[in-house]
Amino acid sequence: MTKRMKRERRVAKDAIAAAKAARKEARRLAGSLPTGTPRRARIERVAEQAGAALRIARSERRRDPRRAFSLASLTALRLERSARGGTAARVGRVPIRRGRPVSMEDRLDALERTEARAKLIKRRRKQFDQAQKMAKFAAVHTIGQAITAPTDEERAESSRPGGRA
Repeated sequence: MTKRMKRERRVAKDAIAAAKAARKEARRLAGSLPTGTPRRARIERVAEQAGAALRIARSERRRDPRRAFSLASLTALRLERSARGGTAARVGRVPIRRGRPVSMEDRLDALERTEARAKLIKRRRKQFDQAQKMAKFAAVHTIGQAITAPTDEERAESSRPGGRA
């Protein structure tokens, strides 16, 4: 086996691992969304499709590492776009460039982007969780203020001269 082939397999393995991490974060994001919402259903559906694509990429890695790398990168891209929300979740087939081969440097850049996508999905999940925490905090404090604040009658009674102070 040549050094080039070993390197391609290693890059494909890293891309598959990064896509797997992106899938895990997407599933965690879907789990934190309210049940029954279209966004949650869409993210769960894309995560399931990503699982099937990653199984194919793992089986392809030895035979055709370039295809496995491409499949893993595209899977991470789909996961990231579904986590972003909106209509950007629909990613069609990426046209395959025929002609000049993709250099190893380009593939390594794509690997870095694939790894960054998992981190981006994680940041989105954390932002959503933080927004939920803030909403719960505000609700609890509003209820607490309503319970502990004196009524108008209590306030008027305590401000009377000679009254209870």
